[in-house]
Amino acid sequence: MGTMKILILLLLSALLPVTEITAQHLKQRRDLTEHERTEHHRFDDVEKWARVFEDTARDEWQMPNEVIETIGIAKGTVIADIGSATGYFPVRFARVATEGRVYGIDIESNLVDYLNARAAREKLPNLKSILGDPDDPKIPERVDLVFICDTYHHIHKRGKYFENLKKYMQPEGRLVIVDFRKGDLPVGPKDEMKLAEEEVVRELTVVGYQLQPNSAQLPYQYVLVFDLNVNQPE
Repeated sequence: MGTMKILILLLLSALLPVTEITAQHLKQRRDLTEHERTEHHRFDDVEKWARVFEDTARDEWQMPNEVIETIGIAKGTVIADIGSATGYFPVRFARVATEGRVYGIDIESNLVDYLNARAAREKLPNLKSILGDPDDPKIPERVDLVFICDTYHHIHKRGKYFENLKKYMQPEGRLVIVDFRKGDLPVGPKDEMKLAEEEVVRELTVVGYQLQPNSAQLPYQYVLVFDLNVNQPE
C-alpha cells in the first residue's frame, strides 16, 4: 500500500469517532449557516424553513419560556415581533397576552401568510402577521413591547430604522433585543455577522433608547431591554 493511501486511511480513522453532541452541533451549524443567507432568500419552501425555525432542539438554547418570564408580559400587552418568521416567539406571546394583541412583522410575504394560517389553525385570534418593509415595520398601532430576536444584525441603516420605530411605541414601551454573542459558538451566524452587546447598546443609546437591567441568562445570546429615554433632548 502506498504512503499516500496509508495517510488517507489514518486521517479517516481519526475523523470517525465524532460524538453525538458534536454531530448535533454540526447539523445545527449547517442549518443556521443556511439561515444566514435568508436575507437574500425568498423562502419559497416555507415548510422547510418552519422545520428549521421551529425545531424543538432550538428550545434548549433559545430558552423561550425563560425569556418570556424575564420580560414580564401581562395579559393585555400589545406586542410587535419584528422578524417573526414562522412564529416561534409570536405564538408563545399570543398564548400569554391573551387579552392583548401580537403582531408578527416580516418582510417576506410567504412567512406572513404562513404565520397567519398558523394563527388560525392554532386558534390564536389575538395574533396577526403583517408585511413590513426593510426600512419600516409598519406596525398597525402603538405597542407596549417591540421584540427582535436574531434579527437585529440583519437590519440596515439601524440608526434611521430605530429612530423611526419610536413612533410605533407607547411612551412607556419597551424594546427587547435578543441576538448572538461574538465568539465561536455551536449555533448562530458566522462571527463577522454578529454585533457585540456593547455595540448594540451604543447604537440604540445614540438614537434615544435607554438600557434597563434584566436577569436573563442564555447560553449563546444576550438579552437587552430598553425603554425610551424621555430625557433625551429633541
